Amino acid sequence: MKKIIATTMTCSMLAGASVALTGCSLFFWKKEDTSLVPFSTIPSSAYQSFVKNWDNKAQPVLCALIRSQADWDYWFQPATTMRSQRALTPSVEYFETRQLLLATRVIQAPDAAERSQIFAADKVTMRNGVLKLEYRFVKPVSGATYQVKDFLLVEIPKDRYTTGPVEFIENGSKVCRIAR
Repeated sequence: MKKIIATTMTCSMLAGASVALTGCSLFFWKKEDTSLVPFSTIPSSAYQSFVKNWDNKAQPVLCALIRSQADWDYWFQPATTMRSQRALTPSVEYFETRQLLLATRVIQAPDAAERSQIFAADKVTMRNGVLKLEYRFVKPVSGATYQVKDFLLVEIPKDRYTTGPVEFIENGSKVCRIAR
């Protein structure tokens, strides 16, 4: 009788351990999402430049793909200030390996607490030939009496992400599509 109880207990423990390991393997070893594109966010204060003017009534969100110094010069204007050590633009060499995704809006000027929360990049993906930037936009409620152009600038590698359309998804809704 002791042998039957011992065997039953051993089998029960082995079965429990097996179930636990199977559950852990499903939890920890998820299939990697190969559509994710590595990215980093460039602060809007990184360069002494501002986004060019556009008709923000007709197009509330301006989106661009910047792949060269000429593209940068088309979308941005220099804004030199005294005593600033910041560069006006990225270097020409910068664009040999990287490209930038730009989403910009004319907004009520944010206060200091809101400043870092206006735009936040969530992810960049490449699926079925479509490069997609998904980000969050939070409208400032500072009460300021003037407007500014604020933007999200996302850096991605140039290799493998050079063809096909680019979509900008703001708060879950498509706001721009660039054909290339």
